[in-house]
Amino acid sequence: MKLINTRKFTWIICIIGCLLALVSIFFLPSIIPVHFANGIADDYGRKIQIFLFPILQVLITFLTGREKVKYFLTHSKTFLTDIQFNWMIDGVLLLVMFAEYGLSMLHLHRNII
Repeated sequence: MKLINTRKFTWIICIIGCLLALVSIFFLPSIIPVHFANGIADDYGRKIQIFLFPILQVLITFLTGREKVKYFLTHSKTFLTDIQFNWMIDGVLLLVMFAEYGLSMLHLHRNII
């Protein structure tokens, strides 16, 4: 349980997100849909854009690990303990990772059909 309440768990989430993107890029076509309207793709991008979410994860993890940012977030009007702070950041990173995974699976599914 100690691992889950530390920043190591946060970095593990980032690594998993990067690995998901790295594995997904080999199975994606060179052009992927990035926006759908009424179930029809209306905007496209290159498959390298799948790395935007892992970059966002690393950026969030890095910036929230900075002492000034952490001090501001843990000593604001609503007091957060270190464990609550870590869980808040982990929740945001997991949301980004699941969004990344869902989008890559959507692109793979649409490519197969």
